[in-house]
Amino acid sequence: MSIMEFNDKLTRIVRGRTIQLVAQEEGLVTIVFDDYSTMRVKVAEGPTMDLLAEGKLESVAVSGAGLNLVGEDGSTATLRLAEPGSSITVSDKSGQLEYAG
Repeated sequence: MSIMEFNDKLTRIVRGRTIQLVAQEEGLVTIVFDDYSTMRVKVAEGPTMDLLAEGKLESVAVSGAGLNLVGEDGSTATLRLAEPGSSITVSDKSGQLEYAG
């Protein structure tokens, strides 16, 4: 079993952003925040999620191919990354890339 490690860079970017919408389609989960920025996560299979409802993100942790998103209220979402290290992008409302990894 892998140990979860916080992704400090991604956590700094998304901490405090409020989730407005979570959209799932085959191979992709898109999270839209209330400031109209987006996080796109390429997933290996249907996501295993305790869906984060509308609420603020607190932190992001990774373990191998797993990505854990933790809300301020303690809720979590666990996603299985398609390609660890190159499955996550965060863009601001104008589409400017803030994070890729």
